[in-house]
Amino acid sequence: MIKVSPPKWADRFLEWYCNPSLLEEIQGDAYELYGRALKNRGRRIADIQYMWNVLRFFKWSNIKRSSSQPHAGLMMYRNYFTVFKRGFLKEKGYSFLNVFGLAIGIACFLLISLYIKNEYSFDRMHSKADRIYRIHEILQSDGVGERSASQPFPVAEALVNDHGAQIEKAVRFFNFQAPTLAMATIDNKKEFNESRVFSTDSTVFDVFDFPLIEGDPKTALNKPETIVLTESMAKKYFDGENAMGKYLKFQGNTNLLVTGVMRDIPLNTHFQFDCLISLRTFDEVYDPRVPQRWHWYWNPCWTYLLLRDKRDAPALQAAMPAFVKKYFPEFVRNDVTMELFPMTDIHLKSHMDYEIQPNSSLTTLYVFGSIAIFVLLIACINFVNLSTARAANRAKEVGMRKTLGGQRMQLIGQFLFESILLCLLSVVIAIAIVVLLLPVFNVFAEMSVKTIVLLEPFYIGVLTLLPLVVGIISGIYPAFVLSSFKPITALKASPNRESGGMFRRALVVVQFTLSIVLLVGTGVAMDQLNMLRKSDTGFTRENVVMIPVTRSPVAQNYEALKNEFLRNRNTVSVTALEEVLGAKHQVGNYIFEGQEDSRPFPRLTVRHDFTKTFDIPMVAGRDFSEDVRTDDSLALVVNETFVKQMGWGSNEDAIGKKFDNIPTHKIIGVVKDFNFTSRHQPIRPLVLQLNTTLRAFDVRIKYMAVRITGEDVPGTIAWLSQQWKAQIPGWPFEYFFLDSDLEKLYKAETKMSKIAVVFSGLSILVACLGLFGLSTYTAEQRKKEMSIRKVLGGSNAHIFVLFSKHFFGMILIANVVALPLAYFVMKRWLESFAYQVNINFGLFALSALVAVGIALFTISYQAIRSANSNPAEVLKRE
Repeated sequence: MIKVSPPKWADRFLEWYCNPSLLEEIQGDAYELYGRALKNRGRRIADIQYMWNVLRFFKWSNIKRSSSQPHAGLMMYRNYFTVFKRGFLKEKGYSFLNVFGLAIGIACFLLISLYIKNEYSFDRMHSKADRIYRIHEILQSDGVGERSASQPFPVAEALVNDHGAQIEKAVRFFNFQAPTLAMATIDNKKEFNESRVFSTDSTVFDVFDFPLIEGDPKTALNKPETIVLTESMAKKYFDGENAMGKYLKFQGNTNLLVTGVMRDIPLNTHFQFDCLISLRTFDEVYDPRVPQRWHWYWNPCWTYLLLRDKRDAPALQAAMPAFVKKYFPEFVRNDVTMELFPMTDIHLKSHMDYEIQPNSSLTTLYVFGSIAIFVLLIACINFVNLSTARAANRAKEVGMRKTLGGQRMQLIGQFLFESILLCLLSVVIAIAIVVLLLPVFNVFAEMSVKTIVLLEPFYIGVLTLLPLVVGIISGIYPAFVLSSFKPITALKASPNRESGGMFRRALVVVQFTLSIVLLVGTGVAMDQLNMLRKSDTGFTRENVVMIPVTRSPVAQNYEALKNEFLRNRNTVSVTALEEVLGAKHQVGNYIFEGQEDSRPFPRLTVRHDFTKTFDIPMVAGRDFSEDVRTDDSLALVVNETFVKQMGWGSNEDAIGKKFDNIPTHKIIGVVKDFNFTSRHQPIRPLVLQLNTTLRAFDVRIKYMAVRITGEDVPGTIAWLSQQWKAQIPGWPFEYFFLDSDLEKLYKAETKMSKIAVVFSGLSILVACLGLFGLSTYTAEQRKKEMSIRKVLGGSNAHIFVLFSKHFFGMILIANVVALPLAYFVMKRWLESFAYQVNINFGLFALSALVAVGIALFTISYQAIRSANSNPAEVLKRE
């Protein structure tokens, strides 16, 4: 037998092996040494034979040692971790793309899920939330009227009296139907117009959990002229001093005693307030001199019921028709329906008229949930794709491990362990991203979620199961396929770059399909929002200054103040009206010619020059005139839709039609249709009624509207403020621009568009990270092929096209699948709007080009690198 002389590196290997403390390192390096010997064609066959004998000895020795080794399971996992660490550091680029891409997807999923969870948490902080219902009033006849979130004053007391077996408590909230109310310290050093002031019943603290820091909840609002402030409100007026026992001046004539200070109201409630005033303070609002029937007609109170048992709700709802028939006046009795609505559903499911604040919608949450799932799915696909792509390179490792005695289950455990560990690392990074971005996201999404919420069981479960599921899915291929290879096959064969290629291509198509759907959806949503916000509403809303005037001294000074405002050359026109035009309206009951009974119609009370100020054209008849004194009692103006619904033929036919069964009460004009509410709703019939009485400013007239030219806006506002203070001293001047205020109507759509843009961009980023990783892998696998092609005369352009075309094909397939799917989804979404934007097919083409462009840009680096590589260098290394 020929004596073999071992090479120096083999002696070094035996030296390491003789040191028991280095056994773990040797186990990790053995297959690499043998692989190096196989690839070194310049050494003698004896070197390879020598190493083969060494490794056979190592196999036998390792089995013997492992049989006597304590804590074998722990040693095995330590070995798994060592191999994982070396592979991670050796392939830093792929490791970064894999981990960071999945981390972005998980972080996006967590942030959106936190937003959705916050939306579902509205009003659930109250211990009795499941027993609290708001009662709605639906007043409609022949398709006109209102769906009101509020009720008349007497409803609460009557319900408790008649249904005390089911109703434990009732509480009302009333805001004087005023946009702002004046509040000041007794010495008038601090004066503000407050928009979140409510008067309420003393039972409010029995129904809701609004914790008081100071004061007794049982007695705080029992007496008239008492007020409870939030912490922020107390600091605002009393500079951090104890507010208890001090007074605030309300509307310049009522002193209110502070009897309690409560914590600030959390953001996840369907309405916010800064202070609560005892409803008993305003007995004059519920004036006993007014006929009883009008007490049951005017419905300004948001009324909440605390049921003794939530199971009583169906029985109470069934009793509502009899309640309406018993109490409501005859002229509306047949048109009124009362509806119990769970308080916890208000934020997402209630879309009534006169909501305290704009609500969100389930549709918005469905969109956000889809985005969250899409982004997470794209990130997971990306992770699986890169993991399976790199798996083929480990074929020789599998062969070496099997040669050294590794069992198949051990190999499966190794691959699954590494994959799950990578996913766990992604989860850790994702949590760090969420912790860093959550404060910014809270501001962006208008919520106040804290990071401690991630310790809740749901998130612990998600963050535990997600790496397990994704890790197992991505580790299945190397674990089960590669571990089944025979050692001789694995050691002889070169890695097959086509192995799993079809699977990876399918995943890339799915990735980009989802990304393109998100791109198209985001574009259509932004088009719809722009249409709602900027399309013609039928009236001028730019450069219109709105000044709240409800229950202010402006009633006695209106004409003088109007004339002073008009003296400024930048003032176009001045009027006053009941509600913010384009946002809200009221309802009035009228009997028009040809009707037997009164019907509720949308109504706006206005002053002269209303149509002039808002540039609303008259299409028939005349406008209200200051020269006709009886216009405020004998005349109405209606819109075109009103005429159509009444079936009067032409607009001219409506002129002179009588109302209220009084011959002198007539329609004098018809205005062109305009959107007097948000564009979420179609245009409905509208009645314009003039009211020039002083008492109109108590309830019917809430705003002055001043249209200006847009030149020197700050100077014009300063002029208006100066004239206001001269005419109404001691009363704060406050204003807002109409177009800015109307933006609030589309708050949900605006928020949805912003979040969709951000997360659609992130989904594209994650998809591109995966595409970059795959292109890098492909370039490495095909570098020998590309070099040979260049040697045989292939041009750089040819190499670039050859490298890129199969990626381009995948993106093309993704477009073919995504564009019809996006059209179907967005068409269904748009059906929920009264006014729908026409889907712009140019947007589909743009999204397709963007996807293709981003994909080609992503892979161009590797394509150009392959095209420009030096064939000699590549082939020499090969």
